Amino acid sequence: MKKFIYTLILGYLAFSLTGCDQDIDHPYTGKDRIQFKCFTFNDKTQVRTYSDSLTFSFGLIADSITIDTAKVVVEYMGKTSDRERIYYVSVVTDSTTAVAGVHYDAIKREQKFRPKKLTDTLKIAIHRENLSDDYSKKENIRLDLQLEASEDFDLGLEKGLKKKIKLNNYLSEPTWWEKNYFGYLGFYHPKKWKILMSFNDKFTNQTYCPYNYNNDGRTFVDGLTNYLEKVPTYDDNTGYRIYINKLEAPDKE
Repeated sequence: MKKFIYTLILGYLAFSLTGCDQDIDHPYTGKDRIQFKCFTFNDKTQVRTYSDSLTFSFGLIADSITIDTAKVVVEYMGKTSDRERIYYVSVVTDSTTAVAGVHYDAIKREQKFRPKKLTDTLKIAIHRENLSDDYSKKENIRLDLQLEASEDFDLGLEKGLKKKIKLNNYLSEPTWWEKNYFGYLGFYHPKKWKILMSFNDKFTNQTYCPYNYNNDGRTFVDGLTNYLEKVPTYDDNTGYRIYINKLEAPDKE
């Protein structure tokens, strides 16, 4: 009986190894699969972080610029091609609040992917004049896009088939505001961020800041606090004075 079981195990292992060889000798040969860039990869933790949205803001762009370009990265899984290829993109009308010709230039359904590249960029012209600059209202106009299969591409990861683009005309809160400072910068306000930028231009990045509260950042927190105490700074829409941890109505001064 033991000899029989031993023979079965050897047979199973031989079959498994043969199966592995077949996987290597016969790689996937279907169409390349297209998707929006939908994740970042942390080399240290080996963890993927997925996101299906991005924000396009005029907040850091000079007031004289009324039209600018939103750039959406498109990628595919497969091998590079020597020829230009076609993919399709459409606006998701059920959830989109942006209006073509008002907030953005109409997007052609048929788009071209450059040859010999694994990534490309979908470029969309965005109009500033019809986007509110009132931060207190936090208006975000949405432009939702969806990829479609074509003769050249099948669809890739489900999380990368749609992209939600938020359009606004004010300085959206940078991702490091709370993460790096654990609440010591107080509530977010665009004018507070602009003051930090005036202290050091390394604060201009929306997604990354080299400083945190325990690494030189404490000095900038103290500087911002003192500045707001000594230099009256007001919210343009409400008239309230801005402090590090509060907004104060004018009649209280």
